[in-house]
Amino acid sequence: MPDFGPDQPEGCKGKIDFLFAISRLFTMKQETEALLSSFDGFMTTIKKDFADFDAHIMVANVDGEWTGSTCESVRCPEYYPDCGPNAEEYMCGSQGLTTICDSQMGAGILFNAGPHATNYPCELAGGRRYIVVKDEPDLNEQFKCIASVGTFGPDTPMMTGIAATVAPEINAEGGCNEGFLRPDALLVIVMVMDSADEKSIKTPAFWAEKVIAAKGGDLDAVVMAAIVNPLPEDPPKADCAYDDGIPKINPLRIFAEQFPHRVFGDVCGDTFVPTFAEAAELVKETCGAFIPQ
Repeated sequence: MPDFGPDQPEGCKGKIDFLFAISRLFTMKQETEALLSSFDGFMTTIKKDFADFDAHIMVANVDGEWTGSTCESVRCPEYYPDCGPNAEEYMCGSQGLTTICDSQMGAGILFNAGPHATNYPCELAGGRRYIVVKDEPDLNEQFKCIASVGTFGPDTPMMTGIAATVAPEINAEGGCNEGFLRPDALLVIVMVMDSADEKSIKTPAFWAEKVIAAKGGDLDAVVMAAIVNPLPEDPPKADCAYDDGIPKINPLRIFAEQFPHRVFGDVCGDTFVPTFAEAAELVKETCGAFIPQ
């Protein structure tokens, strides 16, 4: 009989590309803090399961703007404090530190500007717009730098932005995200948004197809962790801003449901630790079934 090789697939063996898509709306302060406080445990849990943990981590520009541009054109003439929790946190003239990638939808974020943002350019190893874990001695600090996106952004076309981040052109040689998305790595998408995505004009299924196509059509190559607002039938929660108009299903839920490997988290939760614990188990399970291209 011919030898068909081992019964079990090869698995990703710890080669994982993490894409964080975070809304920058004025309502997102609490959610960003919960994300930052949960990140270390999430990574630690995943790393312990893989002897060769080879990860890329990106926070993507999912709205196609550099939030400092408003500070420069409107606020800076009066040195208005909206460009940081304190006026001194954002210095006028910082636009000279940006490149075309800072305002390109889908590009990795290096320079967050505005209230509750980093307000200075992050310097990642190799001059990349994403973290290569093995090259960064202080992963938590570097993630905090790129993930402190602030609360000065527009309504977010989240699905459009995620699809733009994994598009072939932006990840190819010369693209803003050159080398981020690897064909033989598991893609883990973490999206955090406390309102409905009403700016991505086409259907959730359309945008999901774009993401799946970027992974060679392999549904086992993607894990989705959707931290979004509660279901319409859930009672509103105090001190949590989210779309509480006419009850309806958030398009982001429909988008996430297109991926068989998915977990949902409550964006109104005090912590995202339980969601990340569930996601880490799903990453481990999916990695074992993944057949690299």
